[in-house]
Amino acid sequence: MIDPLRAHDPDAGYYRITAERRFNYLQLDPEHTIRVVWQALPVTCPMCGADTGLTFVLERAAQPVVEVLCPNRHEWPEHLVDPGHFTAWADMRWTTPNFDMFWILEAGFGEEPPPPIDYAKEIPQAARIITKVYVREAKKRVRRQVRRRVRKVKKKALNVAYAPVAAVIRAAWAMQAGIPPEAPAPGEKKDKQAPGPKIPAYAKYRAAYGIPAPAKGPACLVCEDRGRIVAPGLDITCTECEGPAAAALAAAERKAARARAGGRASEGGKSRPGREEAAGTGGAPGKARPDDAVTSADV
Repeated sequence: MIDPLRAHDPDAGYYRITAERRFNYLQLDPEHTIRVVWQALPVTCPMCGADTGLTFVLERAAQPVVEVLCPNRHEWPEHLVDPGHFTAWADMRWTTPNFDMFWILEAGFGEEPPPPIDYAKEIPQAARIITKVYVREAKKRVRRQVRRRVRKVKKKALNVAYAPVAAVIRAAWAMQAGIPPEAPAPGEKKDKQAPGPKIPAYAKYRAAYGIPAPAKGPACLVCEDRGRIVAPGLDITCTECEGPAAAALAAAERKAARARAGGRASEGGKSRPGREEAAGTGGAPGKARPDDAVTSADV
């Protein structure tokens, strides 16, 4: 009788294996008398003919025969399954394998291998499953957003609808406690806080207390604006900056550019004579021609 509560324990000599697929045992081929040829034949239930989902049990110290239990709870001793082959096959799967018994695997003993994967069938099926999952998650996300917005609208509507009721209850509690109701100012908000003191900038503090401004450091941290890197046994030109002379020249050019820009701005305020006035006055602004004076005298 197979104990349904006892688990597989090969170290103690108890083997309990359930085969999902067909389980084959080895038998000599009677057609070959000179050469040894093994046949792999499936184990089937003698009562119902089931050949899948069979449970094989063997205990070395108690029984020399492999007991088999089918899914329909039919139990029988299977003398066709060799106990030595069964224990060797079980040891190859869970414990230390016996390399001298690897020939039983080549002969076909044990559970049949799984069928090859039909990629033409499995890939479209997997794609459909993944698509369904993504579509379901997208629908959940949309429903969640809709429920969140509907919940906010409902909450706002309930607050507006029950505002008079809350005001009446609040007034009743205040009257019962003897607290006079305080009416808020017309333009005052409930959660509005009084503005705090304005904190001045650090420059104001420095000017008030006479704190000197921090000195500006060198622009080039390699040579410290000297143009050359000087060290014991080393005197080379700095390649990270153009040197103090170039910096001074660039500063002078910027200063001259600012001066020129300021001169143009000041000259832009004066009115200049047009082309016709300059041509009428002989090209010099502010001077009248003698012909104009004669013409005016004759008139």
